[in-house]
Amino acid sequence: MNFWELSPVHGERILAIDADGSEVSAARLAAGIRTYEEALARLGARTLGLMFCSNRLSDVTLYLACLRQGHVPLLLPGDMPARQVEALQALYRPQWVAGLDPANPLPIEQPKAPPVALHPSLALLLSTSGSTGSPRLVRLSREALQANAASIARYLALGPEERAILSLPMHYSYGLSVLNSHLLAGASVVLGGPGIISPDFVPLMRRHAVTSLAGVPYMYQMLHRTGFFQKALPALRTLTQAGGKLDERLARLVSEHAQAAGRRFFVMYGQTEACARISYVPPEQLAAKMGSIGVAIPDGRLRLDPDTRELVYEGPNVMLGYAETRDDLALGDVMRGVLPTGDLARRDEDGYFFLEGRIKRFIKVYGNRIGLDEVERALEALLQRPVAVSGRDDRLVAWIEAGDAALVAQASAIVRQQFGIHPSATQCRAVDALPLLASGKKNYAALMDGS
Repeated sequence: MNFWELSPVHGERILAIDADGSEVSAARLAAGIRTYEEALARLGARTLGLMFCSNRLSDVTLYLACLRQGHVPLLLPGDMPARQVEALQALYRPQWVAGLDPANPLPIEQPKAPPVALHPSLALLLSTSGSTGSPRLVRLSREALQANAASIARYLALGPEERAILSLPMHYSYGLSVLNSHLLAGASVVLGGPGIISPDFVPLMRRHAVTSLAGVPYMYQMLHRTGFFQKALPALRTLTQAGGKLDERLARLVSEHAQAAGRRFFVMYGQTEACARISYVPPEQLAAKMGSIGVAIPDGRLRLDPDTRELVYEGPNVMLGYAETRDDLALGDVMRGVLPTGDLARRDEDGYFFLEGRIKRFIKVYGNRIGLDEVERALEALLQRPVAVSGRDDRLVAWIEAGDAALVAQASAIVRQQFGIHPSATQCRAVDALPLLASGKKNYAALMDGS
């Protein structure tokens, strides 16, 4: 059964816990979905909408109603700046908008929107890489969403007894995959909780007996800093990480903690273009394969392009393609289940894959090719704090979070000594906090704009 259909056998099983602490049974969720289905039906048979999400019960309910009735939402952050909202509305001209008015969670018709041609397979739109305001969207089908949810539920061995806290936004593919896979398993999710550094976060996890936590690298750095892994959380049994490479020293610390506490720690890799998940490292192999993105998820396949060493993924969860204009929403499946990831990689003798940088995350400094990801990883490992590295040819820039003059000097020395980059081509700066995208990933564009 598809995750959006809510199996009748769930009955009074709790599928969600709302921000106010109320428990939401499958029957109550199904009733809420019917209310949204009726509201959508009044707008037309198959419509395009913008959904501004804040991980509320109303967001989940409307999302599922859209999937059930064939309406196509673009999921966006609830706090998106007004200028970006206006730009997307002007470009895609949605027929309805939801989530901007907390007092009215129902979809609000946009009367001036013209009819839109939507391909029969199109079910959902997400911003590329979880970024906000990008006009380039990922076009996803219901079949791809279901396939990825099933693969995740399979390798994580999810069952009805699981309870995840939705610590990542549902407009971000990783956060959405947590929701989808748990709904498929008949498990439950905690919605609308505080941020991970809030003093209320751990008590909330205890109160609701949360069994799993998902996070991106920056979140794991914050959890480590705040002593999260020393806290008593008897129900917690699974940790998952994706959304970028986790520093190997921290990955090892989290892995060791998980082993000592009888927990599982999954390091994973994915892209929005694959509905979130592409590969994972089995926890029992993590120590031996530290730094690896693992093996392909069930029903997927990974290979290397023989000419470029680009990692290529094949599977039923690959997107239909991109959209950059309203007319693109009428396009069909241009990917045919094959996704060139844009990542360079190698494969070891056991079939495990290791990333070696982004194809486009390279610059040339005085004629030498420099991998920005490699420099960033080295600085984070040696400075033991979040670092962002970007630049353009003949200019490398590094930003050190919570840094001081001594750390800036140390970073400059590392870049010079380890990578042979002359100080005249390097700028190292201290910042109070690295700017982040809504997905929790580093916002390199904002850093470069301010440099």
